Amino acid sequence: AVVSTQSTGYDKDKNGFLEYVEFSQFMKDLFIKSNTSDITPKDVERYTAEMIKLTCTYDEDGDGKFEMAELAKVLKLERNFLENIIKQGTVSNKHVKSILSHYNSNKDTTIEGAELYAFVGDITRYFELKLTLSVLDEVVAEITKKLGSDTIDVDAIKSILSKDSIKELRETLVDNQTK
Repeated sequence: AVVSTQSTGYDKDKNGFLEYVEFSQFMKDLFIKSNTSDITPKDVERYTAEMIKLTCTYDEDGDGKFEMAELAKVLKLERNFLENIIKQGTVSNKHVKSILSHYNSNKDTTIEGAELYAFVGDITRYFELKLTLSVLDEVVAEITKKLGSDTIDVDAIKSILSKDSIKELRETLVDNQTK
C-alpha cells in the first residue's frame, strides 16, 4: 500500500505516492508534531503497519493506493481552524497570532511549505471542495500567484482571509471545479 502525496516532501522518489519507508517517516513526524514523546520507533512501525492495513477499508477506488482524501478519512481531522475566522470576514492581529501558532511548526512569522498546505487545506475544506492534492496545488498556486511569493507573512494572511479575497478565491475555484 502506498499513499498519494506530491507536495509534502515525504515523497522522496517523486513518484506521487508514499511507499512504506516514506509513510513510516510521515507517521514518525506526525507523532513528533503531536508532542507524543513516549512513542518508540517500534511503536511507529506498529502504527504504520496498522495504518496500511486500513488501506483496504478506505481505498475507495480500489487502486491499492492510499490517496490524500482517503488518508484524511482515516486520520481524524480536527475541526476546521479557519472556519470561524473566515465567517467573521475580518482578520484581527489576535487571529493572525492564533493562525501562526496553529499552522507554523517552526515558530517564525511566516507560513510556507507543508505549513502552507495545511493552511490551504482548511481554506479548501471551508469551500467544501473535495480535498485532493490537485485542489490543494491549485489553491496554493492561486494564492502564491496573487501574492507573488510562496511564503505567507502576517500581511498576506490578512489579505488572503479578507472577505473580498475569500469570495474571489471561492469563485475561481468553483469555476475551475465545474469546467
